[in-house]
Amino acid sequence: MLVIGIIIWLPQPSEAIQTSEGVRITIVHTNDTHTRIKPEDNSGKSMGWATLAAAIKKERELNPDTLVLDAGDTFHGLPLATLSNGEIMVPLLNLTGYDAMCLGNQDFNYGVPHLLELSKRLNFPILVANVAYKDSGQLPFAPYKEFNLSGVKIAVFGLVTPETKLKISPLLTKNLSFLDPVQQAQLMVDKLRSNNDLVIAVTHLGIDPVCADKSTIVAQKVKGIDIIIDGHSHTVLPHGIKEGDTLICQTGCYDSYLGEVNVTIKNHRVVDKSAKLLGLEEVNRLAPTPDQEVLREIERSTKSAQPMLEKVIGQSSRKFQYNREQIRTGETELGDYAADAYRGISGADIAIVNAGTFRADIPQGKITRGDTIKVFPFGNVVQKIQVTGAQVKEALEHGVSRYPADVGIFPQISGISFTLDSSAQAGKRVVSVEVNGKPLDLMQKYSLAVTNFMHMGGDGYSMLVNAPLLGEYGLADDVLAAWISHGENLHSFGKRIRIDK
Repeated sequence: MLVIGIIIWLPQPSEAIQTSEGVRITIVHTNDTHTRIKPEDNSGKSMGWATLAAAIKKERELNPDTLVLDAGDTFHGLPLATLSNGEIMVPLLNLTGYDAMCLGNQDFNYGVPHLLELSKRLNFPILVANVAYKDSGQLPFAPYKEFNLSGVKIAVFGLVTPETKLKISPLLTKNLSFLDPVQQAQLMVDKLRSNNDLVIAVTHLGIDPVCADKSTIVAQKVKGIDIIIDGHSHTVLPHGIKEGDTLICQTGCYDSYLGEVNVTIKNHRVVDKSAKLLGLEEVNRLAPTPDQEVLREIERSTKSAQPMLEKVIGQSSRKFQYNREQIRTGETELGDYAADAYRGISGADIAIVNAGTFRADIPQGKITRGDTIKVFPFGNVVQKIQVTGAQVKEALEHGVSRYPADVGIFPQISGISFTLDSSAQAGKRVVSVEVNGKPLDLMQKYSLAVTNFMHMGGDGYSMLVNAPLLGEYGLADDVLAAWISHGENLHSFGKRIRIDK
């Protein structure tokens, strides 16, 4: 019964949809795909890029007045992307037929110079209106692009979260200013609204309550944005949400859904707009056969990287589970093991690993080089720095300051233990701190293993910025691989972070 009438309404291919009600514009959108290009990349929940591309092309065939937009975190994610510095995504995006995209915070892991090189090879623009060079004030990327579909004038501008300054290595953003999204959105609307029938913001801001800059705030404070195609918070919005006159749309993450927005324009005014998400079942009905050209490109890129990714580096008697919420709110086996790797390989007294750097399990059985890259895909370097006990205490206080919110600053630790008093105010929550069984001495100097990301103040760990560097030990995934290769086991799990509630 559910399939009755599913395709009866569909127009003939290659004809603009114009009725007495006006012109129908379709916006097809993705966000936070994080390079999940194969169906198995997210435990079978991803569509895979070939299926995604086939559906997008079918949407454009059914309505040539279609825009295809992406809301960022597109070039960075799984090992294939890490190995190619995101270049694997360029031909896939081009073959799919995108019209514009904004960048996500994780895309900046490659640095602006490399992103600009990638942009030269794209058949469409990267739009970011709120990132500028500090010295000149110039924008590295185009702030907006205008389109004309069957006489309908459309403006699209891009915004990325200022959290990027905290989410990636400060070294990569030190010459950049991340401007206030509300102010830049207002500038864009002031410039574009009068000359366009439809104004769209493609944003990587999200609607997570813990984020200071949200797409909902932009919609509340800036009037004149018809649609926001959003990302960052990995939120599934089946029919979008309305904030005033603005429709905010997001697909979740990892190409589990394809977003579709339909807008009717009559006499240069928006008279109707609606959003929906297409899951795998709907996408397969729309386009039953994956795009063959995209499949061939995925096969080519996968084949070239496979020997290195499949190299077995060790064994594990059990799985070290990655659970995003758990690792950001408490001690976990995966966090303990990785922190032990940092401390063991570097010879440091203490190790602190920010929870936001983890992205995957260590599997049971054979462990490959690809597995370790999945755990730590960000290209950060493990360093040993010299700190005082007071700095260690301050770092731990910062790490638990937003508990019980599941944020990436939460510390996974080795060589140290403490009690978290969740009833105390932030800054006074860490008590009963011990280093290797002895009370932490605030005046004593300790060696601390962290990544260069944290050493440079990433995730707000500003107390570590000026700490003297004692040594570097390679990429985080290399350090984890070396620890696994040594056959090291996990010890003292469950005894490092005690939480008093």
